[in-house]
Amino acid sequence: MNLKFQLLNHGFEIREQACPAPLLQALQSEFPLDTPVDWDLLDHSASVREQATNGEFQALAAAILGPDCFPTHAILYNKNLTAQAWHQDTTIKVEGQGFIEAPNKEVYSDLLSLRLSLDDCGFFDGALKLCPTSHKHGPLTPNEVRAHSSRPFSSPEMRAGDILLMHPLTIHASGANETGRPRRVIHIVYAAAPLRSILRPVSA
Repeated sequence: MNLKFQLLNHGFEIREQACPAPLLQALQSEFPLDTPVDWDLLDHSASVREQATNGEFQALAAAILGPDCFPTHAILYNKNLTAQAWHQDTTIKVEGQGFIEAPNKEVYSDLLSLRLSLDDCGFFDGALKLCPTSHKHGPLTPNEVRAHSSRPFSSPEMRAGDILLMHPLTIHASGANETGRPRRVIHIVYAAAPLRSILRPVSA
């Protein structure tokens, strides 16, 4: 099925073993098992920045957002015992301003989250839980998010090298990592070209 259609219809899509083995091994070596969370990965990792702007990850995002899409930020997650409540990703990162609320709901249609699993991850390792089609309802209030999260959800098992593509408004959460096994994830947010003037405004 067409990747863009599936993402727009379902809210998320998995590409199994989408990260080439040599790149996966290099990233696993760059970020050891005890690496802490890093919220500024594009600034701290030249290899992630290269792949996000010109390499494998950008090519995958471009299939959905167009060839001129660009990464806004990247995060390294390393799941611990802390659970993450149900939520939508409603903030955007603007150069010089940090994370702010999106100015309008139309912005979200030009955003994409790409999540590369560096480790095998099952439900009890803190795998992501997702509410299919929930992105179609637009930005929701906390009460509305809770109402949607009471419905059936998906928690796909991921293998190292799998990539999850997700609409930012897809409601998602994760449980605590109960196994103690590593659950490292590189999370990159992409924006389509029309958002460049909003996310990277020219200084006066």
